[in-house]
Amino acid sequence: MFSKITTRLFSPRALLTALLGLTALLGLAAAPAQAQQGTWPVHVWADQVRVRTCDGTSCGLATTEQLTDVTVQAICQRWGGYVSDGPYYNHYWVEVITPHGTVGWVSAVYVSGGNNDEPVPALPEDSDCR
Repeated sequence: MFSKITTRLFSPRALLTALLGLTALLGLAAAPAQAQQGTWPVHVWADQVRVRTCDGTSCGLATTEQLTDVTVQAICQRWGGYVSDGPYYNHYWVEVITPHGTVGWVSAVYVSGGNNDEPVPALPEDSDCR
């Protein structure tokens, strides 16, 4: 007959700690979103929202990254080019920091909390955000 011998090299807690350390070292874990000073969280509710270099649809894209149902950090907002999507319309644009760190502009049409052609509540307005 064989006797069962169990060898325990690591406790479950030590193994978990080692795996988390290795994951962080290799950069495999997503870093938690950090709010920057002078920014406010806003929720972009729509799918595949483009981030522009300025406050209008005639502006180029700031990144190929598109925002879909995500909370991002906003810097400010200002009156810009008109955008409509279904029953929603607005002239306000919000300067945001994307999850990948790009600074650019999205129409307030796609930011939760505002009304048609009004600024996003609680977000500073500035005619010269940058």
